[in-house]
Amino acid sequence: MRHENSKKLYTYWNNLRGIRPAPDRREIEPSDIRELLGDTFILEINSAFRSVSFRLAGTRLCNAYGRELKGLGFLALWDEQDNLTIMNSIRQVHTENHACAISCVAQTLGNRFCEYEMLMLPLENGSSDEKRILGIASSISAENWLGNDPINSNRIKSVRFLNQEYVSDAPSMVTPFGKKNVSAISNSRQVGHLTVIQGGMDGTG
Repeated sequence: MRHENSKKLYTYWNNLRGIRPAPDRREIEPSDIRELLGDTFILEINSAFRSVSFRLAGTRLCNAYGRELKGLGFLALWDEQDNLTIMNSIRQVHTENHACAISCVAQTLGNRFCEYEMLMLPLENGSSDEKRILGIASSISAENWLGNDPINSNRIKSVRFLNQEYVSDAPSMVTPFGKKNVSAISNSRQVGHLTVIQGGMDGTG
């Protein structure tokens, strides 16, 4: 993980869960992560309807998209050809309790581009069939136009499942629907235009 926000939320989540696969959603205290709330979101997974939607989304995140995200289907944020990868990633998060970090490039209505890092973390939801995911999406570079030129769609650069030892990121350069130099990462594999990396971190940041 590259962004400090991702590392802080992961550490908070990891400390809450202890030896369990995931903490309970009721254990999340907004006051504990107040500095992260603007970029934080919670996804609701409805198994019966096979849908994933925003239950909550921070103000800074909503502002970046130029709309209220609560209630919006999560796939609406992504380029259509990435939908299957997103759904498979979400499935691994909520069924196998794997934390997942996604590197993506956001494209705005004005045809600007910005690199984002998104982290998704599983939450227990009691006996309910509706699963929950705690997440955060942070801009790698603080573009001054974010919030003025709304994000229209995202394209995935790489997907990382944080269930093994920590693997540091190789150098990357953002271009429109950018390509990532992953030659230094030995346990990565290429799937179409995506790089899927099996990696993880030890919880120390």
